[in-house]
Amino acid sequence: MLIANAIKAQIKTSSWHDGYWGEWKSHTIWKYSDGRRWNEYQLYGGYSGFCIYERHAHPSDYFFRFQIDSYIIPDKKTIKEHYKSNKWFEYSGTAEYYVTENYPTIAAILKAYDFPHFNCNSGYDGNPCVKRTANATIKIQPYRKHPECYNIYFDDVAVAISFDGVYF
Repeated sequence: MLIANAIKAQIKTSSWHDGYWGEWKSHTIWKYSDGRRWNEYQLYGGYSGFCIYERHAHPSDYFFRFQIDSYIIPDKKTIKEHYKSNKWFEYSGTAEYYVTENYPTIAAILKAYDFPHFNCNSGYDGNPCVKRTANATIKIQPYRKHPECYNIYFDDVAVAISFDGVYF
């Protein structure tokens, strides 16, 4: 069960497929010439997992979600040891995403868009969407105070999500 606060975040993402990581891409702030800003994506969840959904949508209309199984917040000593040795935290969990007839696999989506951003409620490519759930290995980069970078490996691909200065 996912219980957490709703937040807005400036996130960067990258994807790994065919053995290579792509470049980091920013997905959040659009700034208009008159100075107005809005978030392209929003996060809902906590350090044990979160969903990503489009601005103005409900969190249940997410297009990507991951959840760590049996997450326990590491103690300060463990956090310090991982940080000093640059050892990533590693967990088991699940990833959820959507595919369509035109993009039947997560690899096809990442090759085309570098991010699993199909929102079935928006009828992305005019074809029905199907939700896929996959076992995942979730790695969290060593940190001092709060996790800021997740690498989520599933179905022979990975999605990296990084946010700076955002705390759940």
